[in-house]
Amino acid sequence: MKKTAIVITLLALAVFAPAIARATHVGVNPGNLAPEFSFQDTSGKWVSLSDFRGKKVFLFSWATWCRCREQLPALQEFYKKHKSAGFEVIAVASDSQGLKWVKPYLDKAGAKYVALIDPNNELPVKYNFSATENGFLIDEGGVIRMSIIGFDIRNEKHLNQLLESMKKTYAVTKGEDRKSLDEMIASYEAGLEKNPGAFPKRLELAEFYRRKGDFRNAERTLRKAVELKSRNAEAHYRLGVILYQQGRIEEGVSEWEKAFKLDSGNYIYMRNIEAYRNPEIFYEEVMK
Repeated sequence: MKKTAIVITLLALAVFAPAIARATHVGVNPGNLAPEFSFQDTSGKWVSLSDFRGKKVFLFSWATWCRCREQLPALQEFYKKHKSAGFEVIAVASDSQGLKWVKPYLDKAGAKYVALIDPNNELPVKYNFSATENGFLIDEGGVIRMSIIGFDIRNEKHLNQLLESMKKTYAVTKGEDRKSLDEMIASYEAGLEKNPGAFPKRLELAEFYRRKGDFRNAERTLRKAVELKSRNAEAHYRLGVILYQQGRIEEGVSEWEKAFKLDSGNYIYMRNIEAYRNPEIFYEEVMK
């Protein structure tokens, strides 16, 4: 057998190995306020966690390149059974190629819950995990009440923990008034003029530009971030997403590969790159 064939065979065997076995991650602690996020749904609409304040939310992290995609039909059955005015399911896919592969799996599962796409690997950073699949129950006031790393909706123990967490009712506190994107951009730009080295703020500013559809300024901001910290994997990865979304595919993937070299333990980086390079292995069942 040729060397290349051996590599492909080994990769095929590893594609759907449980992610939990390949990464160390701890999640977020119950009792803490759930980190805010804003991602696009399959229609391109931006959706934020805070949009659901006053409801319980089951947050499920998954990816198309992971066997956790097999949970989507069971998740739909769970949602169909338990959906109500006070409960929502949000499934967030950590897929840097975006809608291309995510939508076919959602369609195949008949998913009617809120389905969002996180191309930047933002949710794992905010919720402190480095591989999928994971489940979090967030109460009406935005506080985490259940956190299970390696969550499986088909696992009776996991399902019972989720159902028990859903039974309790919690008070809703008034959240902060949200500023518009333009207001956030102006505020961050002003702050960076005073403190150009505020690296996390620069990454956040780039994301605000991306949400606005201003890819030129998003790219400019991220290139400055890479200039400030050339060995920061997250900056390279986010720059890769901006390039990819502009149709500069190989430039984008090259930045993802730089990120993985800098953070070689990041399972999500690795799998997104492998899925791009080997779609016939990862996505054969939905390739037409």
